[in-house]
Amino acid sequence: MKDLGQFETKKELFEYLVENKTKLINMKKSTRKYSDSAYSSSVAKKSEETTKGHVEGSDLIKTIVGNTYNWMDSHDDVHLKNTFTKSISEKSKDVFHLHDHKFELDAIVGEPRKIFEQEIAWKSLGVNKSGTTQSLMMESKIIDDNKPNIFNAYKNGKINQHSVGMQYVKLELAINDENEEEEFKVWNDHIDKIANKEKAEERGFFWAVQEAKLIEISAVLRGSNELTPTIEGKQEPSYDTPEVTEAAKALQEMRQLLTNLNI
Repeated sequence: MKDLGQFETKKELFEYLVENKTKLINMKKSTRKYSDSAYSSSVAKKSEETTKGHVEGSDLIKTIVGNTYNWMDSHDDVHLKNTFTKSISEKSKDVFHLHDHKFELDAIVGEPRKIFEQEIAWKSLGVNKSGTTQSLMMESKIIDDNKPNIFNAYKNGKINQHSVGMQYVKLELAINDENEEEEFKVWNDHIDKIANKEKAEERGFFWAVQEAKLIEISAVLRGSNELTPTIEGKQEPSYDTPEVTEAAKALQEMRQLLTNLNI
């Protein structure tokens, strides 16, 4: 198969993608997806306060973001809402917390306690956009038996990038070309949900990932999806989240007023 950078025009690229769509999808499904270092991260810079984690007894507990949806990554993938829902329900106990996607015993850095998908405010991920998206999260007990240096890095808030080891199950090709009717429909269905849609518009296409099998989540230097920080405990709800009621908002405002009045 051709390297996608070999085409002189987007039209040639789009024609190639459509003509070879089935082969390309089968190739993606037949391999595991890992992180790479093909970009320079400019977002998801969390403060030290939000990356401390918390301690239960002598255990260091961290909540990490393994993947954020509606964000185009360096594999030209956009994970859609509930990408890992089925996989989590079927085999969450078989998912590992590793480093650098090394599927080895001494690469285990944490013991997963809970894996879940949760709404999270874009702004809490360092993206200047209102509203929320959904992220894949893992609550993990960090262990120091195998890799004390990684344990200390988590403890000191120094690990702020993660990546999923996964296998594609369902995905579609999206192309910004009205002449490609099927692919153009996929484009229109999702483009306005993508927070970094300027990247998709520059490329002219993306892969809309509907479902994937989760194998592991790794601490890495750079993830293919850069919106993968370590966060503090439970994510605080955002007022952009539909579940937050007007009563809860009013209560928060009242508390702030009382604080300002020193009551």
